[in-house]
Amino acid sequence: MGKIAILAEKPSQARAYADAFKIKHKEKTFIELEPCATFPDGAVISWGIGHLVELKEPKEYKKEWEKWSLDSLPIILEKYEDKVVSNMYTQFNAIKKIFHDPQVTMIYNGCDSGISL
Repeated sequence: MGKIAILAEKPSQARAYADAFKIKHKEKTFIELEPCATFPDGAVISWGIGHLVELKEPKEYKKEWEKWSLDSLPIILEKYEDKVVSNMYTQFNAIKKIFHDPQVTMIYNGCDSGISL
């Protein structure tokens, strides 16, 4: 079956999920669960801390969009690009490492179901 990765919206939500199981190991960026009937090969829970990724600002596409003017509107992009929020690199990289772990065979999205605007 393989190890399960669970992504929670925030740390408190991850702790609440983990409280239902026996914890094998805790780190600053994730909680690892002992194997059990629900997760025979164990599981690892990590979390976002607010938004980990955001859309790039217009000025990051073109220098002339650094200052807004009516002449440059509307800004219509062929392709939208995103970036990691500057103070979220540690958590983003921890999640990325978990998701790319060859022992992880399934990822559960345990985040809120609402759309953030």
